[in-house]
Amino acid sequence: MTGLAWHTIRARKSSLAGSFIALALGVALLAAMALTLASTIGAGRGGPDWYVTPDVVVAGTNTVSVTTGSGEDRETESLRTTASRALPADLPDRLSTMDADVVVDYAGPATADGAPGDTVHPWSAATLHPYTWSAGGPPRAPTDIALSGPSGHRPGDRITVHTLRGTEEFTVSGVLDSAAPPALYATDAVAATLASGRIHAVALTARSGDAGALAGRVRAAVGDAPAQVLTGNDRRKAEPDPDGEKLEVAISLLATTCGLAGFVSIFVVSGTFGYAVAARRREFGLLRTAGATPRQVRRLVLGEALAVGVLASLAGGALGTVLAPPFAHWLARIEFAPSNFTAHFIFWPVASAFGVGLAVALTGAWLAARRAGRVRPVEALREAALDRRPMTLARWVVGLAAIGGAVPMIAVFSSMRSADATALVLLVGMMLIVACAMFAPLLIPPLVGLLTAPLSAARGAAGMLARHGARTSVRRTAATAAPILVTVGIAGSTLVSLGTLYAALESAARDRIVAEAIAVPDGSPGLSDPAIAALRATPGITAAVPTTDTPVYVRDGDSPEDWSGRYISGPDAASVLNLPLVAGDLTALVGTDTIAVPEGRWGLGDTADLWLGDSTPVRLRVVAVLAPQLDLADTVLLPWDLRASHGQPLASTVYLRGTPPATVDGAVVVATGNYVSAADEEQARINRLASIAVLGMALLYTGIAIANTLVMATADRSRELATLRLTGATPRQLLRMIGIEAVLVTCVGVLLAGVVTLVTVAGMRSGLAGLAPSVPITAPWPALAGIALACLVTAVLGSLIPATLLLRRRPIELAGIRE
Repeated sequence: MTGLAWHTIRARKSSLAGSFIALALGVALLAAMALTLASTIGAGRGGPDWYVTPDVVVAGTNTVSVTTGSGEDRETESLRTTASRALPADLPDRLSTMDADVVVDYAGPATADGAPGDTVHPWSAATLHPYTWSAGGPPRAPTDIALSGPSGHRPGDRITVHTLRGTEEFTVSGVLDSAAPPALYATDAVAATLASGRIHAVALTARSGDAGALAGRVRAAVGDAPAQVLTGNDRRKAEPDPDGEKLEVAISLLATTCGLAGFVSIFVVSGTFGYAVAARRREFGLLRTAGATPRQVRRLVLGEALAVGVLASLAGGALGTVLAPPFAHWLARIEFAPSNFTAHFIFWPVASAFGVGLAVALTGAWLAARRAGRVRPVEALREAALDRRPMTLARWVVGLAAIGGAVPMIAVFSSMRSADATALVLLVGMMLIVACAMFAPLLIPPLVGLLTAPLSAARGAAGMLARHGARTSVRRTAATAAPILVTVGIAGSTLVSLGTLYAALESAARDRIVAEAIAVPDGSPGLSDPAIAALRATPGITAAVPTTDTPVYVRDGDSPEDWSGRYISGPDAASVLNLPLVAGDLTALVGTDTIAVPEGRWGLGDTADLWLGDSTPVRLRVVAVLAPQLDLADTVLLPWDLRASHGQPLASTVYLRGTPPATVDGAVVVATGNYVSAADEEQARINRLASIAVLGMALLYTGIAIANTLVMATADRSRELATLRLTGATPRQLLRMIGIEAVLVTCVGVLLAGVVTLVTVAGMRSGLAGLAPSVPITAPWPALAGIALACLVTAVLGSLIPATLLLRRRPIELAGIRE
């Protein structure tokens, strides 16, 4: 049978080409996504950029951890925080006795017009990394400041600097060039004041001896203080990680993309190989009549699938390796990944894609061959002409299991976080697509009957033949509609569900803000206390309530989980925000030991244990409990006075009541409606790019699969077309018939995709009911219509072009083309 398999491969090159293309492109898609995801491992790691020259760096802790178990079962889960804890004020004195040069590094928020950088450091910190002077020299007077290049300023220029003390005038003392992150440099005393005395790090360079011995002495001096002693490449941990958040976004996005790539690859490849085998039932019937056993038939099919699978998977792996780097660069260009992110060859993702592709191809072929091998020879020949039993036990089991898996996931919509929405919606959509594909043989006859009802009264044989063919050849119709179902189903369920989710979020945000205007930073790192005071003193302003957003970290079982926090003055909150209370009083949100929480996790009067954004553990008393709301999910409110000592000295927004001014130093005032609209436009831009990143390559692959499957299906109808030609049908009539069938197949696929979308969106809307003032169904109709139209054009061309080529042959020649 192995020799016969190679013979049939050579004899059926055009038919097996479709299976080859589907598998090669599926493996390429999976390999490209897996390679890009694997390339995030270790991305961004390397030596320090700021603390280059010191041997040892002491910095505050910047991780939160949860430890469970004991002994060999002890496990620790950690998260890196966005900021680090301040070092104890007496630590520099303790370290000054070391035989080392000590630099105390402060990092206060500051920006200067026309200069890069958003922090101000002491001039002594410039020695922590190499630099050269472009012009001028170091700051010497309290009003001097040195800038990082490139800058249009020259020594002697007067510039405006926005700091936590407000807007100040400085004189440029010099401009330096360095590979370190850009920053501003003031005298040591001024830098300490602009950082409110908050020590960011202490750097030590050994005068004699080795760095290891110095590190040991430093650890002994630090003791149990909340600090980390860093050497080597670990010194980078003391530096801000601007790429860390982007890398997390890339990992999350790529994990979702990889999951979708795996689904569509498996869906298309298994269906293509299964259909390729099912279309040869007449051939297998003849082999059974000639004496072949079921086992020999299965060996023949598996031999072919193995040969095609190995070659196609190898080609797909190579193509995926080529596609991954430009995809990674595109992610970096749209700022969904660090600017230097790239994909490089890693063996195991490509090998995994190869293995998955080959396994799926063999499984799809084996399942179809198993059924063909079980049928008696005469029955096989009869079933080749008519689909008598298209619904198999496997279809019932898989279809019901997919529905059973989708239902509880839809129920989770009410408690999901917006960050998890894409993955959850895709998962529900995948389950429903599988269910529709499995039950397609049951659904296709009534759907085709409904769609072709007008054709039954029309004159001409083409419509009647197309109607009859689509209803009786159920397997062919289901196989050709499947890639259309997955293309439109994935796009529809994802885009409409996420559009509905973000429309509900917009509705909640608009309802939440009752202030007339909002002040936001304009060229400054945030709004300082003097800027807030100036807003409050503005005539016509009746309330000016500052807020600062911050991450917080909450224990969730055996690991820490990131939540959102907002510092706000509790007594003033109700004047600018509509906050739904179910218990307690927001006016009690004062001091440094209180908190307002969402309903469900803590009760009024409970103690909430969590970590602040700088990793400081706190125990806060619950003074208010908020009703569940979409925009307040996993969000806590923190008292305003708690922020300053934990790395959040500036406000990110100030809500205003009354008649606001147009501008304030370092801030711009925006009407609330315009502010929400601008935020919505930015969110829409991000969503659009994310949708392209997640869906783009998968939909391109399924689009190619539509053409590929239709070409295969049409090529396998040579005997049918020959018979119709011999009975008097003209090529024009046959092309019309095939074109109508292609339209019917597209309509069936789109209708099934509509069912998937409707169920997903209905589940989303039901889950969000009560969590937002309104949940309008929002769909990008032009995009969805374009996708459906592209599927229709692809299906029609994929059917008519090979049919036209076939019909150029004489009927007798066409009848024997498969023999």
